[in-house]
Amino acid sequence: MKRLLALTALAALVPAASAAARPAAETPKKLDGNAVISTSGVGPIELGMTIAEARKAAKTGIVAGSEVTKGCRHDTVLPRRFGLTTLRFKGKIRVLYVRRTAMPTAKGVRVNDSLERLRSKYSALIERPSDVSAETRIFELHGKGTREIQFSVDGADRITQIATGRRPEVDFSEGCA
Repeated sequence: MKRLLALTALAALVPAASAAARPAAETPKKLDGNAVISTSGVGPIELGMTIAEARKAAKTGIVAGSEVTKGCRHDTVLPRRFGLTTLRFKGKIRVLYVRRTAMPTAKGVRVNDSLERLRSKYSALIERPSDVSAETRIFELHGKGTREIQFSVDGADRITQIATGRRPEVDFSEGCA
């Protein structure tokens, strides 16, 4: 009887010990300057999140913008030095804009990189003119479904902005306006 109790106690301890030996599930990282821009979002901030979900995931503040047009807002992710803003439509983040060099794409392309570097890293780019400026060109990288990354390139062939989002909002050249 003592042997049976000892074996039962041992059997109960083995799964607990093996669970403790496994690494804990990775907790989401705080948003930092190395957050990767992808067709899903930027670092822990994913397209389709509410502003509250994005704040929690990124472990940082987001300054909610006032309504520009019905149901459409522009928000600023803190710290401002990252140059990350959002376009939120009907309460959900639809586009993330990166305007500074802090955050790269998965292949290391950043704001202020050259068009030559962009083309060397991504061969499936689709070029189109900008609706806002004759000097600016847009290079699109299509993802699954309606997701895409857009690189805005100025007349000096430098990337001035990287936007990731869902169509049609990512194609809105002036955001909510």
